Amino acid sequence: MVGVPRSKGCQTCLQRRVRCDLTQPECLQCSRRLMKCPGYQKRWKFSHHTSLSVKNDLRTRPQRPRNRFAQPRSTQLGCASDTIDERVEPNLVVRAFDLQGKEIFCSFLLASFPAQFASCGGRVDVNWMDYARQPVLDAPQALTWAFRSLATLHMGRTYHDGEKITSSRHMYSRSLNYLSDLISDTRYQRGAETLATAILLNIYEMQDSLSPLSWLVHARGLASIIQLRGPEAHRTGFGITLLKSCRSILVSEAFVRGGRCFLDQPEWQTFLLEVADSESKSARGSQLGVLVDRAFIEITSCPRWLMETRILTEASLGSAQSTSISPRRLLERMVRSRDTLSNIQQQLEIGLSRQGLSSTDASWEEFIGPIAANFLGAFAQSALNGIRLAIALLDHLLEIVRLRLLLLEQDSDSYTSLSSVSGSPRSFIVNPWSELGSNSGTWELDFDPDHGLSLFCMSRKTSAWMDRVVMSMGLLGVRPKALSHVL
Repeated sequence: MVGVPRSKGCQTCLQRRVRCDLTQPECLQCSRRLMKCPGYQKRWKFSHHTSLSVKNDLRTRPQRPRNRFAQPRSTQLGCASDTIDERVEPNLVVRAFDLQGKEIFCSFLLASFPAQFASCGGRVDVNWMDYARQPVLDAPQALTWAFRSLATLHMGRTYHDGEKITSSRHMYSRSLNYLSDLISDTRYQRGAETLATAILLNIYEMQDSLSPLSWLVHARGLASIIQLRGPEAHRTGFGITLLKSCRSILVSEAFVRGGRCFLDQPEWQTFLLEVADSESKSARGSQLGVLVDRAFIEITSCPRWLMETRILTEASLGSAQSTSISPRRLLERMVRSRDTLSNIQQQLEIGLSRQGLSSTDASWEEFIGPIAANFLGAFAQSALNGIRLAIALLDHLLEIVRLRLLLLEQDSDSYTSLSSVSGSPRSFIVNPWSELGSNSGTWELDFDPDHGLSLFCMSRKTSAWMDRVVMSMGLLGVRPKALSHVL
């Protein structure tokens, strides 16, 4: 028999059973998936099946050991090579696999980032679970394999299955190769799917990395993609979800790298303040969430204050006056940032003190907004811990800069007004940053979350350890490198 397919679509769309747009020379469906379109030329399909040929095929086919308890099959069923699902709908198995994988990914999300999802899931237009479950026929292969890699890794870790963990690594590598193609293509490098894939692969690196700091490479890539997309791409929709998902990682990366975080630039600071103001006026906003967002805006500048303090102290006294960094101006900015964080800390503690006083307190409901009550403690505790660490860092840097001014000016009266201590009490008996800058080799920072997690009786073997790091706005795992080798 000879036949020709009646559809005018390309061969790839025919096999996927999706509508082909018939764009010349390549259809858009294939272009979106970064696949080579085979074209629209129809080929003759020859098939020759007679009763004699079917019998010959059955005779030449190797016979399996017969099960005497199995029911006999008819000849027609015996010659079928595909399952009934694949015969009725060729892509049904793949779709079912993807659906199950996305549900497993949602389970991974709730297990690994419970407080993060509870605090942001109801405050954004599209959260990660909504995005993962939405039917997308033309999703890039990079994103599909990123979802699969995390879902498979979660299954392997849950059931202690080494084969699944190994398979997840192969999926990760495959997604990484597809991501490279997306980034190199100017049509897709600014897409939300590209950034989502990069975030998922960064999370995978933090979960199952070859080296402790290999995730830093992905974090730098995240920063490049976000800057390329610009602030407006993250104002609404899934864009703001993507930014809130990785913003703490960006701060941690800047600390470890020893440079500035791009989020402290004026255009991004203005954008972040506008987003916080917009949520404060929204019906589904959360005063608690807005306070944490405002604290994060201040914390984004901490890597810069650390970098400038280091440059200032490493310069010789004779050349310090010619540097572009003004010690007095740096001192003023750090005092302002420290006082802002102290004020936010007090507002958070006062607001949280009303918890449990009255179940019908309307002001309490307005304070927490859509944040789930069962995750409120973890969210608030981690956020306050990040704020306290930032204040302790600024206190330590202020002491270093004040000492520098003493050496430069030999006049303590000229900066006494800048050395006022914040009204909030110290959160740590011993400042955890006290070794920072004690000599030229102690300015480097390391990412060692186990030390910070020990405060919560957790470790990196705990499923939600990354949730604590993210909720602390990136400061929980950052500490002086000298201490990380001693303790």
